[in-house]
Amino acid sequence: MMRSATELLRELNSVDESPGIEAKRASEAGKSLLETLIAYANEPGLGGGYLLLGVERIVSAGETRYQAVGIPDPDKLQADLATQCAGMLNISLRPQMRVDAVDGKTVLVVCMPEVASADKPIYLKATGLPRGAFRRIGSTDQRCTDDDLWALRQIDEPQPGFDAKVVDDCDFSELDPAAITEYRRLRTLVNPQAEELTYPDEELLEALLAVRRVKGELRPTVAGVLLFGKPLTLRRLFPTAEVSYVRVVGTEWVADPERRFAATIDVRKAALLTFRQIAAAIEDDLPKGFYLPPDSMQSLQEPLVPRKAFREALANAVIHRSYRFNQPTIVVRYSDRIEFINTGHSLKPVSELGRTGPAQRNPILASVFRDVEIAEAKGSGIRTIRRVCEEHGCPAPEFISNRQAGTFTTILRLPVIEGHGVEVAKPTKADSGKQDHHLAGSKVASLPPELATLVASLKGRVASQALRSGILKLCAWSALQADELATFLQRDRHYLRNKHLSPMVKEEQLVLRYPDSPNRPDQAYQVPKSKEGKRG
Repeated sequence: MMRSATELLRELNSVDESPGIEAKRASEAGKSLLETLIAYANEPGLGGGYLLLGVERIVSAGETRYQAVGIPDPDKLQADLATQCAGMLNISLRPQMRVDAVDGKTVLVVCMPEVASADKPIYLKATGLPRGAFRRIGSTDQRCTDDDLWALRQIDEPQPGFDAKVVDDCDFSELDPAAITEYRRLRTLVNPQAEELTYPDEELLEALLAVRRVKGELRPTVAGVLLFGKPLTLRRLFPTAEVSYVRVVGTEWVADPERRFAATIDVRKAALLTFRQIAAAIEDDLPKGFYLPPDSMQSLQEPLVPRKAFREALANAVIHRSYRFNQPTIVVRYSDRIEFINTGHSLKPVSELGRTGPAQRNPILASVFRDVEIAEAKGSGIRTIRRVCEEHGCPAPEFISNRQAGTFTTILRLPVIEGHGVEVAKPTKADSGKQDHHLAGSKVASLPPELATLVASLKGRVASQALRSGILKLCAWSALQADELATFLQRDRHYLRNKHLSPMVKEEQLVLRYPDSPNRPDQAYQVPKSKEGKRG
């Protein structure tokens, strides 16, 4: 049963904008009306929507309201809309229409149900696909992309996506045995008894849909090349199917190329191998906090951005990106956050992210990543990132889908040190009464940009003088415990204390925060007051 104009107008004035209701002043049929009806007919799960014609949106004193202004000739408008829906589209649509009166004004209500998946996408014949098709995203009508078309078609009856296509000019010999071995290793960790582990490589990859038989010959699919292709094969067939990890000095992207990056890692390998290398680089680069597990006397170092959160964000960027576009996946590490940027906007509205649903850009890639438990079950990855960040007291993650730019960005922010203008990560309600995620010290580490850059330069083998100079700069910034310095500098605590900290105290380069109690568990090292100005 159609809703009345009064009911629809009341809802609009209550919520301002609605995905399922569009109010227009329009007094005659036009392209804008037809695009909205197409979007309602196409959008999965929306159930269609209403056009309310002869209504004006008024913004006054910061408030929005809708009021009826009327249409001069409702009969002609109905006839024109019906004609356009019948003749200008690839499949004729039959919207329901009724004329209502609101405050003495004549208003036309147009109801367009969602069409069956077999009839999607509906599009303008003169424009063609994909630009002639539209989706309803929030309260707007958006032109479809190629990815949208596939998402519309696979709702009821999943069809092979882009990653299931056989790759021309590629054969089984171009798949990397090391990548196949990595899949077997990871799958064994999850389920040693998995039946597919008993298959020879050819049958295993065929079961994973990484290869398909074409005239009796096994040929790699797009997913097969991305998951298991050799580096040279990837360079030849998918030259931008790589992940770049970029370390930016400070909190903003700087235009000057001479001072923009502290470090960059570009990885072009099979997807599972790429994931392993980039995830390790992210973890190695993150400052650590100290956590006391239950029934343990020794604290553990954990990344300030939860490991589960950044691994899931990285997995999402790899498996849900669009490989049709020539732009790599980029992970940018600023001093206060990590951004994961991949091509391909979200196939769902951002408000729907975290809910289970069938919209997947690369279902074969996603399935393999789930098999080895790198990615969460279908539709739950975003929900997991949100949950883990909340449990660890981290700032809420941000998810930005940009249809115009064709990108999706996940932002994970770092908690930072108390006393430096920002707040410390604290145990949440879920942690109260537990021991497993309490901070073992009052300080969790997030360095100022210049010190973060310095610390990055001190990893690995460096001269003793350079290491001690770094220690002095860190301790001039804040009094630090041996555990904290060991975490920053990626050194063994005992080595650091015996070889550097104790000698530097004897040489009066450093002083103890509590000189009368040298064995205090919370003992810290700092620069003597007389030298702070020189070191600062």
